[in-house]
Amino acid sequence: MILQEVFPKSGTLHDISTEDVLSELYPKVNGFRLNYVVSPSAVSADSNLASNTVDRALLKHIRSQSDLIITTGKTARDEALNSSSFAPMLILTQQEEALQVPAVDNDSKHPVYLTQKLGTIYHNSKALAVGISQNIVVQFAESFCRANSFTNVVLETGMTLARKFAETNLIAELNLSVTGVTLQHDAEKALEDFLDSLSLRGFQSIQLLNQNDSWFFRCRSV
Repeated sequence: MILQEVFPKSGTLHDISTEDVLSELYPKVNGFRLNYVVSPSAVSADSNLASNTVDRALLKHIRSQSDLIITTGKTARDEALNSSSFAPMLILTQQEEALQVPAVDNDSKHPVYLTQKLGTIYHNSKALAVGISQNIVVQFAESFCRANSFTNVVLETGMTLARKFAETNLIAELNLSVTGVTLQHDAEKALEDFLDSLSLRGFQSIQLLNQNDSWFFRCRSV
């Protein structure tokens, strides 16, 4: 798979089939990294509908660099989320009864933590209830990471929780895929709208890659 760099090294071509190239384009991030995909042409907010082969390859690499993946019960249900072969997963949920999603129904390589009542039983022996959070969910996630020495964390959540992380200035980097958009101007407008929706106004693009109608932004606070 070949991506063309638009910014900062305009015109440079990258073969992302090699791990070395991926690591150069998407280096490990210390802190919370938000990964998201949007598509103006998608009929729903389901990331599976907006995603494509390149986006999934980038997500796989980003997951491989993380030591924890944070998501929500809603995202896990909506997307029938599986556990990851790369890192443990923390599912933030307020649902009282045991979740019925592939991440806890199927066996996994790494632990899957859930904010549910201690003793909740799952088919997956590595699915572990860590107790119901009494704190604000973002504060709980931050404390959980600190207590377990998780330092390279990828957020795969919906907009509601992403906004809460943004409000507390915890997002170190945003990786946004914009699919189904032909013109660079329209992709940049989608990025601008996304940043505004999260109030990440101090964030700017530090890298932009392109393949056909898909655009891949890396953004940080500058």
